[in-house]
Amino acid sequence: SSLPYGYSYQEWSAKWWHWWMGRSTNNLELVGSPGICEGPASRVRLLSPTVGTTSNTNHVIIPAETPLFVLIAASTWDNTACPLSAFTSYTADQLVALAVGFYSGQTQNTCTIDGVPVAGLEDPFNTVYYVVSPPLSYTTAEEGNWVAVFEGEPCLPGGLTVYPLEAVGVYLMLSPFSPGKHTIEYVDVGPAGTSHTIFDLTVTRDQGGDHDGGGR
Repeated sequence: SSLPYGYSYQEWSAKWWHWWMGRSTNNLELVGSPGICEGPASRVRLLSPTVGTTSNTNHVIIPAETPLFVLIAASTWDNTACPLSAFTSYTADQLVALAVGFYSGQTQNTCTIDGVPVAGLEDPFNTVYYVVSPPLSYTTAEEGNWVAVFEGEPCLPGGLTVYPLEAVGVYLMLSPFSPGKHTIEYVDVGPAGTSHTIFDLTVTRDQGGDHDGGGR
């Protein structure tokens, strides 16, 4: 029920998916911006794991005083399909129900930060970090359309705006790390299998540089 940096967890989750679904395969950045121009929220960065593997280590450099919003596990649903004539017309509530139905297969979420477990993640549903996103829109990238390549919908053109998308899942808003080396490690076990992700963070002392971060 908190409002970290002025926005609810639900709103932050919508910003995460708006960014994620609009990415281009020409630049699959690990650190994204929520697109907020002013205030403390503008410093928040969205963290993305490497895609295509069930176990991955991501090396990321971020400036000091950068909060991170991290997806642990989620399920999404919208009305897109291939061919384009197969688009469905589910309402937002129906899409939520479909997303919840898939997420119901989630059996485990864990996360450690610098070796310390995050409490309260044990039950994938009954955790304070579980939220249902408000209906959100996304626009596919003009070039290297992420959704067409990785979401199994190659018929979707670039520059297509989709609404609504519904997401349910577990996220963490992490306060800024001190300069130096840090590690975020999490595991989720669900209907799509087991995923093990490690973020090897290097936090610089620069607070006023390029806040888009970097990674490989």
